[in-house]
Amino acid sequence: MGFGRDLRNSHEGLLKLQDWELKLLETVKRFMTLRVKSDKEYATLLLSMTQQMEKQETADYVSTVSKSWSQVIRQTEALGRIMRSHADDLNSGPLHRLATLIRDKQQVKKSYQSLHQQLESHIHKVTRTDLDKLKVLYRQLSRDANNAKEKYREAVAKDKKNTMTTTGKTIFSILFPSCLALHIKQQDTTTW
Repeated sequence: MGFGRDLRNSHEGLLKLQDWELKLLETVKRFMTLRVKSDKEYATLLLSMTQQMEKQETADYVSTVSKSWSQVIRQTEALGRIMRSHADDLNSGPLHRLATLIRDKQQVKKSYQSLHQQLESHIHKVTRTDLDKLKVLYRQLSRDANNAKEKYREAVAKDKKNTMTTTGKTIFSILFPSCLALHIKQQDTTTW
């Protein structure tokens, strides 16, 4: 499925695995339901046959054959009760738990898909929207820094005699904050 080698296909692989497991569990449920139904029908038929045979059984003679036949009837009746009991146990136990497991797996799949969609939209927002905002802000700060540098150079060119006069200090106070803001923004984006 590519969980270790190729994470780009892991979402699709996980969805395929979940779908396959759900289909398999549904198949097992159908099989168990049919098994319960057929076992109950078989038990009902066995019990019905033994009841009919008991009505017809009028032992005029007691012989080993009649004793054997009575034993066959009792064993068949016991088998019918056991089959019905096992079918009821299968229906109330494993089949019920299997239905619960299927519902839980379906809920997990829905939750996973919902969370994956939220993550995808958040990643898109962060990588596209926020990144575009940062690029625009960085370009603006870069322009401001370049404009401040240009103003500073013009001020220095006009006042070559006194390089740190009041005008130069004012221009420097404009240049320094814009360059500092640009530097801070560069550091913020490189730590991402």
